[in-house]
Amino acid sequence: MARTWNAVLARMGVPTGDRRILDPAGGSSRELPLPLSWQRESDDGHGGSVIVGRIETLRIADGMVMATGSMIDSAPWEVYDQLEAGVIGPSVDLDDVEYVLDDAENLIVTRWRVSGATLVAIPAFADVSLTLDPLPAEPLPEGMLSEATYEEDWMYASAGAPALPPAEWFARPDLDRLTPLTVSDTGRVFGHIAGWSTCHVGMPGCVTPPSSAAGYAYFHVAEQRCADGTVTPVGTLVAGPRHADAQLAYRAAQEHYDDVDAAVARVVAGEDEHGIWVAGWLLPGAKPEAVEVFRSSPVSGDWRRVGGALELVAVCSVNTPGFPVPKARVHFSLGAQRALIGAFGITPVAGELADAQAPEATFSQTTDPETARARWAWTVARMERSA
Repeated sequence: MARTWNAVLARMGVPTGDRRILDPAGGSSRELPLPLSWQRESDDGHGGSVIVGRIETLRIADGMVMATGSMIDSAPWEVYDQLEAGVIGPSVDLDDVEYVLDDAENLIVTRWRVSGATLVAIPAFADVSLTLDPLPAEPLPEGMLSEATYEEDWMYASAGAPALPPAEWFARPDLDRLTPLTVSDTGRVFGHIAGWSTCHVGMPGCVTPPSSAAGYAYFHVAEQRCADGTVTPVGTLVAGPRHADAQLAYRAAQEHYDDVDAAVARVVAGEDEHGIWVAGWLLPGAKPEAVEVFRSSPVSGDWRRVGGALELVAVCSVNTPGFPVPKARVHFSLGAQRALIGAFGITPVAGELADAQAPEATFSQTTDPETARARWAWTVARMERSA
């Protein structure tokens, strides 16, 4: 059986390492299927590459070039090893190219056509990936029960969940208040990871969560195939690794959370009037240990500076979240509910004590998302300078 995969091949409107920018309005594709190649040894461009798979679907939307496909039977085993190790990624092959040079000396590719992709050690775009889909489980001999049969958490994670999630699970949930993260008995995940009016418990004054200027593109670095055949960009909720070091850049921070054994859910992130929401599904193949951490811990976002703005790059389970949702918990509706106590926001103070505090305390009551993002950036920059 051919091994299938999904990928983000390129980013539009974002500069590559050599300052090329794909204009979203100028993109097109050759007729499918297209070749997926692999560069065995480093060479100029994509020289020396061999075909290892085929691109079967291609989507140019939401600031990304996304694709799905399958490997060919003759693909060398080294390709699978390198993909699983995360040391190679896709670099898109283009033809029918036109470009102009802007005032900042960026090469704006105004017209381009996808003709294939090549797996290389250093892709032009830093935040692209090609992920092999899980292999289907081998059928057990008749009468033999798997170890998972006796694992209650594993049964929960897989028994009620569909083989592929409905596309509507990834749409904005209709929430009328700040809602703790919730998992239904069918595996649907939804709720808020932070509220606009919630103060960060570890920063002076009242620093509230930043709004995303990029539509959460730096969180949506994976893809999810849905039951109707569509593919949607998603991020992954992880349970296991704690927050990455605060001094790491966003790419290094993303890699810190890149542990397949810690993945518990794939979700879309967005914003409503209450805060930052996520919506998606609990992975049926999630490790029982990760599911247990997920169900017994609140979740916390990790924001990193990208192009002058703070962007969400990961969401992980923690002991104490920076932005606790009131009565923060992951609520499992299958007969078991566990409430997790979290610290609440810093209470603003008045009078002489307020005057003696840091300057940011004087505007701690502001909940406008734009002001909140600016306040967050100012506070983080101040902390970085003093580190």
